[in-house]
Amino acid sequence: MILTSGCFLVLLFLIIRLWVTRKVRTRAWWIEAGLSLIALGGIGYGLATDLVVQKALGLLLMPAGVVWVVLIILVFMAWRGGARSLRLVATVGLMTYTLAGNSWLGNALIGSLESQIPPLDISRMEPFQAVFVLGGGSGFSDIDGPHFGLAGDRIALAARLWLAKKTPLLIASGSSMSDLEEPHDLAADTTALWRGLGIPAEAIIRIPQPVITQEEIAAYAQLIRQRGWTRVALVSSAWHLPRALRLCRRAGIEMVPLGADRMRQTLSWSPYWLIPQDRGFIRVQRACWEYLGMVKGR
Repeated sequence: MILTSGCFLVLLFLIIRLWVTRKVRTRAWWIEAGLSLIALGGIGYGLATDLVVQKALGLLLMPAGVVWVVLIILVFMAWRGGARSLRLVATVGLMTYTLAGNSWLGNALIGSLESQIPPLDISRMEPFQAVFVLGGGSGFSDIDGPHFGLAGDRIALAARLWLAKKTPLLIASGSSMSDLEEPHDLAADTTALWRGLGIPAEAIIRIPQPVITQEEIAAYAQLIRQRGWTRVALVSSAWHLPRALRLCRRAGIEMVPLGADRMRQTLSWSPYWLIPQDRGFIRVQRACWEYLGMVKGR
């Protein structure tokens, strides 16, 4: 992968040089043309023998990869003859886009949030009077109805706790934001998924009114005080819990955080991860969103 990446960068550089000097074909121009063919051959060899290289090419052919390559070309062209302001804008744009989709940076940012939440050990866990699950773990299809979403592990974790007799009661909350999408009861979706796993209706409480996390925590605080509960758990994605716990402290309640849907993974130092891709964009954006929410206090 490293050799093929080097060949690709050399080829990209030579193509730009050949295009810029195409009207004056000196001896040096023909030498660079020959070198570009050699680099192209190295890339071809890598594509034929290396599965990682093949996957990397696939990423470069995806929309995010195409934009990245175009930005690289623009930076080369700007530094060859563009104005200083153009060079600055092109370089900052490339760096920003590269970091926004970088899997290593995404891992570091999301890991900085998840590391604040202790790992799970259900077998040694003391029972809870109730387990609260923040909305956002379900999806909904007009054809098939509710289903587990990308953060669906939070719904599954709560079900595991009930099945392990760690709680007699599960609380589902949340609704979609009507200004952004069709109004939908997320708590009802979570309830339907739990019922499908065999959890009885009497073991579930729905709180559909809240739309954002701040409203969910406020509703939890009211219910906890009404019922006089002293040991309750809060289930959500591990990267989301640090912000939720801040809101709990502001509301004057104490909840045991149980992290689900951990996203941080150990990645190799392969150049493959330099290519902006969905893994990086998702982690970087979610982490930045959580830190922004902490700053805003929501």
